[in-house]
Amino acid sequence: MKKIKEIMIAVLLVCLTMTGFVSCGTSGENVKSETDSSDTIISGKIDVKYTSRDLDGSWDDSEATKVNLSNESYTIKDAGVYIFSGTLKDGQIIVNAGDTDKVQIVLDGANIKCADGPAIMIEQADKVFITLAEGSENTVSDGKAYTSAEDQPWGAIFSRDNLTINGSGKLTVVGNYNNGIVSKDDLKITDGVIEVTAKNDGLRGRDSVRIYNGKISIDAEGDGIKSNNDEDEGKGFVSIDGGEITIKNVSSQGIDAFYVAQVNGGTVNIDSTNEGIQGKIVYIQDGILNISVSDDCLNATDSTQTGSENAQDGVILEIAGGTLNLSTTAGDGLDSNGDLTVSGGTTVIQGSAGGAEVNLDYNGDGVITGGTVIGVGNTQMAQNFGDDSTQGAILYGGSNYSAGTTVTLSDSDGKKLSSIKAERDFSCVLVSSPDMKKGEIYTLKIGDDSQSIELSAIVVSEGISGGMGGGPGRGKVDQPPDNREGSMGQPPDIGGGSIKKQ
Repeated sequence: MKKIKEIMIAVLLVCLTMTGFVSCGTSGENVKSETDSSDTIISGKIDVKYTSRDLDGSWDDSEATKVNLSNESYTIKDAGVYIFSGTLKDGQIIVNAGDTDKVQIVLDGANIKCADGPAIMIEQADKVFITLAEGSENTVSDGKAYTSAEDQPWGAIFSRDNLTINGSGKLTVVGNYNNGIVSKDDLKITDGVIEVTAKNDGLRGRDSVRIYNGKISIDAEGDGIKSNNDEDEGKGFVSIDGGEITIKNVSSQGIDAFYVAQVNGGTVNIDSTNEGIQGKIVYIQDGILNISVSDDCLNATDSTQTGSENAQDGVILEIAGGTLNLSTTAGDGLDSNGDLTVSGGTTVIQGSAGGAEVNLDYNGDGVITGGTVIGVGNTQMAQNFGDDSTQGAILYGGSNYSAGTTVTLSDSDGKKLSSIKAERDFSCVLVSSPDMKKGEIYTLKIGDDSQSIELSAIVVSEGISGGMGGGPGRGKVDQPPDNREGSMGQPPDIGGGSIKKQ
């Protein structure tokens, strides 16, 4: 078995040398040597690096220290590989090595609980790897009260230095006191089945949280995943580069980054009583996002710029690809306190039925140049994309419609361009497709009603006053004569396009 692992590692290293990239079912992020793991900032996005050792969940069994846990805590003072099994009912694994030492902790059927502190406590090392042995099931938990009064973002696993979790086994983490897994530097997860339950945040890395692969489930009362470094340039980011992540029952953000929150691949499922993903820059390049929240689904904001309705400097929400299924009961689908850009992907928005929350909400420029966007919501403060867009978009405010109504946009040949079935009542439709061309006529079918809309401008708003596209203005619905539920009626001709009743 050890020989097979050595061969696999050799093959992996050859591939890395030849290509510099690894796919492994993720977005294929750049993999660097252990001595070069620096990240690159490109146009506000983070080009995330993983080292070959981050991805390598194997170890040399012949040189490892094997520990069968029973009644006492265990302290690691030197670099090396340490394999833990057995049960520690009240104690800790402590890492207090040299500041250039690399330590690999292999959990192979370990059950560790500490009543008054972190179960795994990393005081000092250059970098620590927690490897989940293949086929193993491991549990780590802390108590509800700590003996230390020091103000720290404590967790059941707590590291003051860089921490990577890899390997294909299973890890269950219960943070009874505060958080689940915490690193005061970088936190990376590159593989494994990881289940986290936490009193506060699930995963927390001050400098960054990076997920390359694995199946991760988070049930937390605070944030699901958080990075909060607000002092060092290029830090404070969350990067989802692969894997399957489920975040549920959080009362704050599903993913919260001070600087950049980006999704480059994988599947992200978020169920929150507040917001989905928040950062100064929110960037979606690829992957599948299923977000169901009470507030904003995606929110780009700078918490240091407050007290103004003007566009915030450096704030942008950008969708370049991926499949986004967004649902909010009392928030905005896409919300940017700065600019909003859509250049690819498919975004479906189930907006709120009433109030001042809409499909799009941006304070700067809102531009669409590619991709498909379709959403239903309310018209009170509805907003279209701006005139600098290069792809057609229609914002239509008609009558009130019931949940379960299907909305479809078709071209003049009857080809369906986009469709959505409403989850809740709505009175407004937003739709944009790469197939929409200026000067052509489209059919917007809502339930049994249909409207013929000429795209006489690149963005057209009908039945909406005050915010007809071409800027960040927001408006309200112009009430059509027939406002019966299930009947579209005839909205007024307010410019920006023409509409004909069929």
